[in-house]
Amino acid sequence: MFGWDWRETLEQLIVYAGQHPWQFIYYVLLCLSPFFCISAVLAWQLAKQIESKEKDKKRKSKREANLAKTRRQKMD
Repeated sequence: MFGWDWRETLEQLIVYAGQHPWQFIYYVLLCLSPFFCISAVLAWQLAKQIESKEKDKKRKSKREANLAKTRRQKMD
């Protein structure tokens, strides 16, 4: 349609990968490495957020338990 055949391009890529496997792997990793870095940073940030929420939840539950204990002591 626009002069670009997907099948032909894919065949050329497969032939290139077969003739130059190490160079092909190098280029693939070179292209994907920024995405790996972004993924690692986002996973680290998510882990920090989850840890922070767990600490807050634990702190709030401890505070509620202390308030309930104090109220029970005032009632007696």
